[in-house]
Amino acid sequence: MLKRMTLLVALARETSSLNGAWRRRGVYRDRSDMPPLDAVAAAVGAAAPWAAPKWVWAFCWRAHARLLPALHARDGLTNTCVNLQVLWLKALAGDDAAYALLPRGFRLLVAPPLRRFYPRLHHQNIKLRAKFLDDAVRDELRRGDDDVAVVALGAGFDGRAARAVEDRGPRARAADVDLPEVIAQKRSVLGRADGYGAELIACDLAGAGVEAALARAIGNRTRVVFVVEALLIYLDAAAAERLLDACRGAPCAAVSLCFADRLAIDGVDEAAAARLFADRGFDLVRYLPKPGLARHMGVARRRPRRGES
Repeated sequence: MLKRMTLLVALARETSSLNGAWRRRGVYRDRSDMPPLDAVAAAVGAAAPWAAPKWVWAFCWRAHARLLPALHARDGLTNTCVNLQVLWLKALAGDDAAYALLPRGFRLLVAPPLRRFYPRLHHQNIKLRAKFLDDAVRDELRRGDDDVAVVALGAGFDGRAARAVEDRGPRARAADVDLPEVIAQKRSVLGRADGYGAELIACDLAGAGVEAALARAIGNRTRVVFVVEALLIYLDAAAAERLLDACRGAPCAAVSLCFADRLAIDGVDEAAAARLFADRGFDLVRYLPKPGLARHMGVARRRPRRGES
């Protein structure tokens, strides 16, 4: 009898697992707080990813990760915090700057003629957050003059900061801050691109020296737009709070934070996100949750200090 019960329990667990694997990703009928991917895509203004079963998404992610060592056998790049994998996905999603950093031979796999044949899975999901951030940074830059720095924290191979300040005048500057090994890898491949307009700053954003790194990145500009894309996912709650505190204390008159990341809150409730930022001295001014690990997207601005308008 005991053996039969054990077998039934095992079968029930396996059936539940299989049912979960066949559930369409990005569709949460049991969660009214989480908008489906197609609704997020409509809000952002991009095509929606394919709501394929979860096992399809998982298979494609693992297969891509296993291909990376072969694709980068010559340049020796490694997939630190999945930065390399995201680089390929952004190139596949149409990011020309990302495409330029790929190995010249293998990059043809995601060249424009072939991109249309790939199903809209991970690369399109990443495109949603990338477009949200691009638009958010652009909107924040419009709020003031060009004496501004755009600083990508945990930038990986992304070129958003450099792209954002193009044609904005000599006082506008860009900086990418990331782990020393990531910055070294990025510097090693920038020769594939035609110039790069951001300063590369090596710093462990979960360790010491963050305030000094941010001050260097800002470079005495009067305002800063920080960009955080899938960085807080890799930090514990205490380190994430310290980083937000360092951003709040940035040595300039105005601070904006554009994020597409995982906040230390339960679920995706906007009020909870607003409280988290309020506790760190920011006002949440825009918010859009999205299925996935980087499920919280938005814009926060530092509250005016005493004596500031």
